[in-house]
Amino acid sequence: MDYNEFDKHETEKLGEISLDEQVTPVPAEKKRPNKKRHGAGAAVAGMLAAVIVLGGGAGFGGAYLAGRNTAETSVSSAESGNSASDNSGSSTSSGSTVLNEIQKDVSTPVHTATENVEFNSDGTYKYTRDLVSAVQDSIVYIEVFVDYRGKKTLYGSASGIIISKDGYIVTNNHVVEDCDSFTVKVNSTDAKSGVSESKTYDATLCGTDEDTDLAVLKINATGLHAAALGDSDELRLGDDVIAIGNPLGLETSVSKGIVSGLNRQISDSVRGLSSIQTDAAINSGNSGGALFNGYGEVVGVVNEKYVQGYAESLGFAITINEAKDVIDDLISKGYVSGRAVLGITYTPVSEEIASYTGRDAGWTVTEINSDMPVAQSGLVVGDTITEIDGVSVFDENVMEVFTKKKPGDTVKVTVTRYDGFNRRRSVDITVELSESKG
Repeated sequence: MDYNEFDKHETEKLGEISLDEQVTPVPAEKKRPNKKRHGAGAAVAGMLAAVIVLGGGAGFGGAYLAGRNTAETSVSSAESGNSASDNSGSSTSSGSTVLNEIQKDVSTPVHTATENVEFNSDGTYKYTRDLVSAVQDSIVYIEVFVDYRGKKTLYGSASGIIISKDGYIVTNNHVVEDCDSFTVKVNSTDAKSGVSESKTYDATLCGTDEDTDLAVLKINATGLHAAALGDSDELRLGDDVIAIGNPLGLETSVSKGIVSGLNRQISDSVRGLSSIQTDAAINSGNSGGALFNGYGEVVGVVNEKYVQGYAESLGFAITINEAKDVIDDLISKGYVSGRAVLGITYTPVSEEIASYTGRDAGWTVTEINSDMPVAQSGLVVGDTITEIDGVSVFDENVMEVFTKKKPGDTVKVTVTRYDGFNRRRSVDITVELSESKG
């Protein structure tokens, strides 16, 4: 499949997206203390990469915006994310342990042919070229492959951010999902000549999370140019930001813009993270890269672009503060911990479908995980769930019931059931929630 075919699909998918304003108030910004910068040390960040999603999920970009509810209109698995969590992975806490450890020796050496790098009075880079020189080698080119008829077949390409010197790389879930293997091209640029050399590595997948559209890859390498992760809470409307990625395979492409919006809630997932809106050019293949602030720090992982005939310059990046805990869990556990799930697979039956098929409207249970407490709850295959803790399964906020719960908590599940005489009755069942393993 060629690039044009992918682009056509992506544009069609993204054109279906409705950007309803679900903007939460932006908290008062803290004034960033001036940083004393020297030619040898300015904080590095990952490069902005944008997403334009494909139907299958490879990383030219991402149809992430358009396809978030797909699972809820087909056979859905509570174990795989159709149950909600206590919002683990969506907090802005700085309690990350593994991530703190691998970032502790990450600095931002100025990587430029210019001898005297200049900074503004607030410590930001004065010239975009110096910022780009300092951080460009922390952005990688990712290719994803599928096994097709016994052959390794290129499925797409995207971007990623090196976050540790020993090869941990952050990208988007939609870049790697449904793919079988991955390669990562790492650049090394000579500071004086500006000549770049590259090396390609096979990568392994550490973990991936569909709800937050984040994933972590690992390559077997040392001494890499890692990006420093900044503080996205310090961003203010109008701040300059830099996007660097690999749109349509054009490696290390740079675009510049401003912060156009903060705290945008544009994901359909109840666990979706807040996004930064920017007018920096975002194109297919930027997915998984980073949005830089003026200090050269990663403040966002770009993953979405709004595409429609009358819309322009609407790109989005996941806030790095909210992404940190997710990244930490994906590295240390391979999944995001603390998410409560029922542990069932179900088929949603709308009231309209029920009216002409004779079935009961609700979530029809098709499978129960025998290794989870739900198996001992009394819930059985064939039951139709109509309410959870008194909230109708047709209520758009039903999944939010789970965001307030933790594994080990219980919910009251109301089901319709037929006895041996085909008599219909309503039954309330108490179910202990389990932890999703991703």
